[in-house]
Amino acid sequence: MVNRLVGPAPSIRSAIRLPSIRVLGDFVKKAGTGLAERDIPDYELLYFPDGNGSVYRVGERDFYLDQPCFVVTRPGEIHSYRYDSQHPTRHLFIHFWLRAFPVSSLPLLQPEGPSVIPYEGELLASMMRQIMTIAHLKPDKLQERGSLLLLTLLAEIQSLADEDEPNPAEAQRLPPQVQKALDTIDLSLSDNLTVDGLARMVGWTPEHLSRSFVRHLGMTPKETIARRRIDRACQLLLYGQMSVKEIAYAVGFGDENYFCRVFKSSKAITATEYRAKHYNPRFGDLAPAGEGESLYPANRVFFGEQS
Repeated sequence: MVNRLVGPAPSIRSAIRLPSIRVLGDFVKKAGTGLAERDIPDYELLYFPDGNGSVYRVGERDFYLDQPCFVVTRPGEIHSYRYDSQHPTRHLFIHFWLRAFPVSSLPLLQPEGPSVIPYEGELLASMMRQIMTIAHLKPDKLQERGSLLLLTLLAEIQSLADEDEPNPAEAQRLPPQVQKALDTIDLSLSDNLTVDGLARMVGWTPEHLSRSFVRHLGMTPKETIARRRIDRACQLLLYGQMSVKEIAYAVGFGDENYFCRVFKSSKAITATEYRAKHYNPRFGDLAPAGEGESLYPANRVFFGEQS
């Protein structure tokens, strides 16, 4: 006997408190036009794909939209636009309510949140265009699929505003010297790597190399070496049968005890506990892979919250 569901399946929207999309569009405004002062009863997210001479004014502050960016306007904020005087200005916009959504979970949408968030990548822009596509091709799915995408988009913009990860466009345009240093680190983890040695290899001073690492990667060369050594150790713990001592030496630690302290500081559990918790025999079938062009490494397992 086959059991069948009675009635329609519950929607994603009914299970998750999502934003409610009110109106959206993709406009190209004539050069020299603008939008007079106004306030709105809802939230508005805008994306300006091209930097130009347009100005967004909110309260008493002017923001020059001279690079691709997202703009967030909150209910009651007095704002206006003065579009570029020489060229047409394109922008995508979404007005939405947050009637059932806990706004406290996204500081971006609170009154003290940022108004303009620069962004030169493609992923988030594509997400916003996909919402427009759903509205055009599947309008009956907008409040389910579109709202879910909008929530994800807002969360990703929040991460940009928090500056807790590098802009993908910046990460993909690393200076050749920084990329060369990273490649050398990955190929030489078992060697005695030093900041001075890396700097000499790329033709920079140690100070300039350190500043460039912090700017583009958010960490110093020394921190980068340590992180990549621990990441490689995690690979070896999951994919092979080497002992913890052998792994410590393989990733450049001359002392097993020091390796164990660094590993636990980084992962909050010991190397032995990490292997016991995450090892799976199928990982042994993985073939060696280069780093490729993605922002994440191949042949790595990423673990979320564990129960």
